[in-house]
Amino acid sequence: MIYRQLTILLTIVSLLGFGGGNAIIPQMHADVVDHYHWITSAEFSRFYGLARLSPGATTTMAALIGYTVAGFLGAVIATIAVFGPCSVLVCIAGHYWGRLKGNPWRERFARAIKPVVLGLIWAGVYTLARGAADSPLTIGLIALATVLMLRTNWNQALMVLAAGAFGAFALR
Repeated sequence: MIYRQLTILLTIVSLLGFGGGNAIIPQMHADVVDHYHWITSAEFSRFYGLARLSPGATTTMAALIGYTVAGFLGAVIATIAVFGPCSVLVCIAGHYWGRLKGNPWRERFARAIKPVVLGLIWAGVYTLARGAADSPLTIGLIALATVLMLRTNWNQALMVLAAGAFGAFALR
């Protein structure tokens, strides 16, 4: 039963992920934290941080969720469910997208989808901040990291690592 739920949930979330992995964070949070109660909001934020530190897509956090919910097999199923369907869809869409090069419809669509993608990404930021902002110190770290990411070109993974190291000492 849990394997089927993981597969269906992550397949749907995967196929709705316009704008990359960060765009599906709010829906994934709503499903795994609020609806199914598989993990807490704080765990979700930690899994996101771990996924950001690892090479590859942020949605590798699905493997951590799958592992927490259903062990090793859950991690394998979650990984396939979150990457498989969208990979097939992108390959198919990419084939046809290339054929539309120079078409005015393609250019209008690309311009129209940008605000949607941006909104989805900021919704993801808000969702993660809700799970991570549980004290004045964490709120300060979030504010500092936000300012640094918006105003500098510093490596985001290193900022996450530095904030985690600082938090490990300051929040014990």
